[in-house]
Amino acid sequence: MMKIIIAGAGRIGYSIAQELAKENHDITVIEQNEIRLKDVSNNLDVLTYHGDAAGYDILVEAGVKDADLLIAVTRDDAVNLLCCLAARKMGVRHTIARVRNNDYLRQTVYLKDELGLSMTINPEEETANEISRILRFPIALKVESFANSKAETVEIKVVENSGLCNVKLSDLRSKFGDVLVCAAKRGAEVFIPRGDFVIQAGDRLNVIGSAKEINKFIDKISSHGHAAKKVMVFGGGTTAYYLAKQLVNTDISLKIIEKTKEGCAVIKDAFPKVNVVYGNGNNPELLGEEGLKVADAFVATTGDDDDNVITSMYAMSLGVGRVITKIKESHIVKMLSNNQLDSIIQPSSIATQRVVRYVRSMQNAYDDSGIDALYYLFDMDVEILELRIKDTFKFANIPLKDLSVSHDALIAAIIRKDKCIVPSGDDVIQADDSVIVSTTRSGVVALEDLVEAR
Repeated sequence: MMKIIIAGAGRIGYSIAQELAKENHDITVIEQNEIRLKDVSNNLDVLTYHGDAAGYDILVEAGVKDADLLIAVTRDDAVNLLCCLAARKMGVRHTIARVRNNDYLRQTVYLKDELGLSMTINPEEETANEISRILRFPIALKVESFANSKAETVEIKVVENSGLCNVKLSDLRSKFGDVLVCAAKRGAEVFIPRGDFVIQAGDRLNVIGSAKEINKFIDKISSHGHAAKKVMVFGGGTTAYYLAKQLVNTDISLKIIEKTKEGCAVIKDAFPKVNVVYGNGNNPELLGEEGLKVADAFVATTGDDDDNVITSMYAMSLGVGRVITKIKESHIVKMLSNNQLDSIIQPSSIATQRVVRYVRSMQNAYDDSGIDALYYLFDMDVEILELRIKDTFKFANIPLKDLSVSHDALIAAIIRKDKCIVPSGDDVIQADDSVIVSTTRSGVVALEDLVEAR
C-alpha cells in the first residue's frame, strides 16, 4: 500500500482516486471546490482536504512529507506544476502532472528533474491518439498496441450476417487465423470467454494477435470495409487540434466544423491544409451541406456531451461507416452502454489507465513480474495487462495445460523476442517473455496473481 496525494477532484482526479482506492492505497484528495470535494467524500473511501493544492500549509496538513506519490490534475497547468515542485522540495520522490499547454509541455522536457516529474499526462492529446488509431482500421471500435506493436488488440461489434455469427471460440483460429478473443460484452454482461462461447450478432469482442494476423482477421470479416479517407470532425477545440496535427500529413481528408471564429482561426493558422468550416455542427442542414452522408467517419469532439451524442446518433442514422464520440461524463457513458454508439472515447479513462499503470509499476518494482502496459476495456470493467517475466518466475517452462488460470482471467498472448504467440495448451512461459493477460479482476500486479500449478 502506498500513500498517494491527488490534487484536484475534477473528472480525472475523481476517476484516478476511485481506481486507486479500489487497490487499497492510502488516498488523500485536495480540492478547492467544496461541491466536488463533497462528492468525493460521499462516494469514495479517501481522506479529503479543502484548499489550494499548491499551498505549503495545505500540503503539510495533507501529509505530503510522508507521501510516495503526488498526482496534480487540477484544471490549471501552472498550479499542477507548482504543486509538483513544492512536493518535490518537501521530499516526495514521484510526481505526476496534468499539462495541456504546449508551451508548458515543452518546458517540462528541460525542467523534468527540477520539477521532480515522473510523468506528464495530456488527456486531450491522448484522446486524439486513440481516435487516430481507430480511424486507421476499417471496423475496429478501439485499437491498442502492446510490446512495441508486436501484438495488437481490436474491439469489434459483430453485425448481423457476419461470418463470425454462431462461431464457437474453439473454432475461431481454424476459420479466421491466429487470433484469440480475450474479452466479450453481450448486452450489459462483460466476461472473459472460454472455448465453448458461441459468438452472436450484437456481441462486442476484443480480439488479440500479431499486427499481421489482426489485419488478416479484419480483412476476412470486413470485405467491404476500408480505412477512413474522408473524416468530418465536429468541434475545433484542443482534441481536434491534436487530431489535425496527427492526420494533416496523411492521406486522410479532414474537415473540422467549429462554431467560434477564434477556434477556426487557431486550427487554420496551425494547419492551412485542413478544411475548417465556421458553423454549428449540431445543425443537420449544415452537416448535409458539408457532406456528412459521403464521409467515411464522423468524430464528435466538442466540450458538450449532449451535442456529441446527438450528432453522433444522427451520423449513424445516415449510415456513416465510422462514428467516434468523445464523452466526458461517466454517467452518460453508462447510459449509452447498450450499443447505442459505435466508439466512445472518455478522456478521464485514458488518463486514469496511464496513472494506474504507473502506480502498479511503482508497487511492483521489486517483484517477479512488472507491468509494462495496462489498458481498460468495456467502460473499465476489463483490464488488459502486459506483464514482464523475470527469471524468478516459478511457473516457467510449464505447459499452460498444466497450469490453472483464474476463471476471471485469460493468458491472451506471449511475446518472445520479435514473435507474438497466441498460446495453446502446449505453450510455455519463459524468462524474458512478455505475457499479455485479460482479466475482470482489479489490482493485478504479477502473473502469479492469476495462475497456479494444477
